[in-house]
Amino acid sequence: MNIENEIKNAHIAFTKKQYLDAANLFESISAHLFEAKDLHNSAEMRNNASVAFLMGGNAQKAFDLAKDTHLVFERFNDWKNCGMALGNQASAAEGLGEKTLALDLYQQASEILKKAGEEESRAYVLKKISSLQIQQGKKLEALGNMTTALNNLPNLSKREKFLKYLTDIVMKISNR
Repeated sequence: MNIENEIKNAHIAFTKKQYLDAANLFESISAHLFEAKDLHNSAEMRNNASVAFLMGGNAQKAFDLAKDTHLVFERFNDWKNCGMALGNQASAAEGLGEKTLALDLYQQASEILKKAGEEESRAYVLKKISSLQIQQGKKLEALGNMTTALNNLPNLSKREKFLKYLTDIVMKISNR
């Protein structure tokens, strides 16, 4: 197996929205890398497969593949991929309807991404946390996380600028 070509093929399939083909390729690549004792890259390919399976509608397979991969990255002090792996697990858990677990995993991901200095990735995770908190009726916590997320994004869309404007007003009012 030519790993580099297979990775390229998996990325092409993903780009073409052939998610299950991409997922199966990433999973196969992961297995080969694991056999070669390349644990870090194997975990990275498992995470890629997880994202592709989730995009392809198989949240359970996505969760199973991403589960515990953050521990591999933690072992290598790769905090960016550790946080991303937790985020992948959270997304899959959310896709399974496991919102409490998803919230916990997103919160862990947020802290690790903060440690890694990955502000944009962290902002995405904070938005997901905020969304779940709104669903749980935790409106003030949700507002705080959304405000932090928007403050950490370097470039805001028009929608995000308006949302930031609104959250700033609410935060000013609530701090009086």
